Amino acid sequence: MKLPPVTRSLRFRLTGMTSAVVFGVGGLALAAVYIFLRNEIRSLTERQIVGVRVGNLFIQLEERELRTLGSFVREAVLNDMASLMLVVLLALFLASLAVGWHISSRALQPIDRMTRVAQEIEATDLSRRIALDGPDDELRRMSSTFDSMLDRLDRAFSTQKDLLARTSHDLRTPLAIIRSNLDVTMSDSSANVKEWRETGAIALRATERMSRMIDDLLAAARMEAGAPTLVNVDLATTARQVVDEMRARASEKHLILESSGGSALVLGDRLALARAVGNLIDNAIAAAPESSSVVVGTGRAEDWGYVAVADSGLGVDAGVVRGDKEIKGRLGLTIVREIAKHHGGTLDAAARTGGGSVVVLWLPLGAGTGSDRPPMTALPTF
Repeated sequence: MKLPPVTRSLRFRLTGMTSAVVFGVGGLALAAVYIFLRNEIRSLTERQIVGVRVGNLFIQLEERELRTLGSFVREAVLNDMASLMLVVLLALFLASLAVGWHISSRALQPIDRMTRVAQEIEATDLSRRIALDGPDDELRRMSSTFDSMLDRLDRAFSTQKDLLARTSHDLRTPLAIIRSNLDVTMSDSSANVKEWRETGAIALRATERMSRMIDDLLAAARMEAGAPTLVNVDLATTARQVVDEMRARASEKHLILESSGGSALVLGDRLALARAVGNLIDNAIAAAPESSSVVVGTGRAEDWGYVAVADSGLGVDAGVVRGDKEIKGRLGLTIVREIAKHHGGTLDAAARTGGGSVVVLWLPLGAGTGSDRPPMTALPTF
C-alpha cells in the first residue's frame, strides 16, 4: 500500500518521535499512579473496613463478609480508575500528536525558509540571503554558513563574469588588429614582400599577445579547478628564472632587466607564482620607456615575502593594481590578484622615487602566521 506523501516528510517523523516520547512518558506515569493507588486501596480496605453504618445502626461484619465487601469496593474503584485512565491516555495521545506537530512545525520553519531561498536562487542572481534571526543555535549557525557560502559563490561568479568580460574585450583587440591588417594587405594587389612581412610581424605580435592571454586564462582555470599541490617555493629563485626567460622580450625595447634581492620561502603553487611574476614583469616592460631599466627585487619583511617589480614609466594607479578601481585591458593584473588571493597574499603598488612605479606581490612566509601585511614603506628603495 502506498503511503501518502506527508508520511515521508521530516515533519511527520518529528511529530511521531515527539508524540511517542510524550505519550510514552505520560503512559508510564499513569501506570505508576495506577499501581500505587491499587496497592493503597487494597491495603486501605484490609485495614479500615470493619463494619457498615446504615443510618444510626452499625452493622458488624464477619470476616468472610468483610473480605467480600472489600474486594467488591476495591474492584469497583480500580475498574473506574482504569476506564478513566484509558480516556486520559487517549486524550494524551491526541494531545501529544497536536503538540508534536506544532513543535516540529516551529522547529522546521527556518529549514523551510532556507529551502524556499535555495529554490528561488539562480546562478545569475545570488543576492538572496536567509538572514535568520533568533538565538545563536544550530539552525542559525547553519543559516549563517549557508549565507557565507552564497557570499563566496556570489564573489566567485562576479569574478568569473568580470574575467570573461575582460577576456572578451582584450581578445577582441588583437583579433581586430590581425584582421584589419590582413584585409588591407590582401586588398592591395600591388603589395610587395616588405609590406607582407610588416603585416606578418604585426600579426605575430598580436598572436603573442593572445597567447599570453590564453596562458593567463589557463592559470585562472587551473586555480579554479581545485586546490593545487603546495610546495616550498623560493621567490628569489622563481624571479631569477622568469627574468631569464623574459630578457629577450625586454631587449626588443632595449630595456635592462635586472634581478636582485634575498631569499623568501613561501608555501605555494610553483607554476602559478611564476605566472604571477611573469605578468608583473610583462606589464612593467610594456610601461617602461625604451632604453630604461626594469628592476625585479625579492626579499622578506617581517613575516611576509615579496616580489617587487619597478619601472620608470608613467606610473600606475595603486587602486587599479589592488582591484579597487575597474579598468579595461588589465587581465594580467586580475590573474595576479587571483593568484595572490589563493596564496593568502595581496597585490599593491606605490610611486617610485624618481618616476615610475613599483608593483609588489606580497605573500605570507611558510604556511602563514596570520600577522598583518607590512606597509609599502617596509620595502627597500628600488
